[in-house]
Amino acid sequence: MKKIFSIFLVAVATVLFVNVAGAQERGQQAVGLNFEIGSGESYTNYGLGFKYQYNIMDNFRVEPSFTYFFKKDHATTWDMTANLHYLIAPADQMYFYAIVVFGLTNVDTDWSDSNTKFAFNFGFGAEYMITDVIGLNCEYKYRIVDNWSRSHFTFGAVFKF
Repeated sequence: MKKIFSIFLVAVATVLFVNVAGAQERGQQAVGLNFEIGSGESYTNYGLGFKYQYNIMDNFRVEPSFTYFFKKDHATTWDMTANLHYLIAPADQMYFYAIVVFGLTNVDTDWSDSNTKFAFNFGFGAEYMITDVIGLNCEYKYRIVDNWSRSHFTFGAVFKF
C-alpha cells in the first residue's frame, strides 16, 4: 500500500508541475463506455461500464460512472462513482489526469444478501483523442473499501459533444 501511495504522490506532483496549456475547457461534455478489470488478493473479475464527463473548470472534470462486473465464483458486483479529474495536456490531443473518486461498491453473492459499502479511489489516467470528438482512454485506480480494497484497470472510449 505504501508503494502505491508513493507512486500516486509522484504522479500528482508531476501533474501539478507540467504545463497545462491546451487542456480541456469549461463546459465540454462527453459520454463513454469502459471495459474494467478489478483485481484483489485472490479475486479478479471483469466488467462493463458507462460514464458522463463534464468540465466544471478549465483542467477539472467531473465524471459520474457506473460499472457492472460479471458473475464470477457465485458473486456479482457493481460500482457507482463520482470521479474528479485534474487534466494536463502535454501535447495536442493527449491528456493525462489525476483521479480522486468517491462512490459505492456493491457485492452480491449466491449465499448472502447484497452488501453495499462506501468506496474511495485514487489513481491516474490518460486519454488520446483520435479525432476531435472520439478518444481512447486508460486508467489505473486503487479502490479502498472495507474488506474489499483492490486495483482497477480501465480501458475505454469517449464521444465528446
